Amino acid sequence: MTELDRQLFLAINHGLKCGFNDLWLGYSTWLGNGWIAFPIGVIVLFAIDRRSFWRNILALTLAGIVAGIALNLIKHAVHAPRPLTVFAPDIAAGRVYINVMFDTLYYYSFPSGHAQTIFTVATVLLWAGMKAHKLNFWSGGAIVMIAIIVGISRVYCGAHFPSDVLGGAALGSGIAFVCCFVIGILQSKKLG
Repeated sequence: MTELDRQLFLAINHGLKCGFNDLWLGYSTWLGNGWIAFPIGVIVLFAIDRRSFWRNILALTLAGIVAGIALNLIKHAVHAPRPLTVFAPDIAAGRVYINVMFDTLYYYSFPSGHAQTIFTVATVLLWAGMKAHKLNFWSGGAIVMIAIIVGISRVYCGAHFPSDVLGGAALGSGIAFVCCFVIGILQSKKLG
């Protein structure tokens, strides 16, 4: 973790703190919860392309499982402290205020599981939408913006540093992309 990471954390977490942001930014963090993100993903996949629904569900399931396993292995290997642990001396001395919404978390910060989840789902939705020719600039951009907002919300809620969110986003997107690519190749061989 760098000083830039700490300063960005404070700028987002403390600098953006207000009641309005609690409502839309704070609560958007729940979209990164797997029990919410994956069911919404299933519904959107059904709406995007009913003909290829089961292929798309396979991609979402495979990407979710592989990314989830990778996330937990990395979290336990890195064992990075969360912002509340890093800033504990400054909080105790009254030099730093941290906005905490929901759970007070202290360990296993890197990478962010919520960011990994939402970017896994977003990547599969983008892939399925592009394959079905159902996404345009605005709908694809909306999917990406929702994922980015959820990532920022993890910092706003006091749960993660920006680098944790970037790590989770890269992990989720990368693994989902590979899973979709493999499923696409297997499908083309089956059809060909």
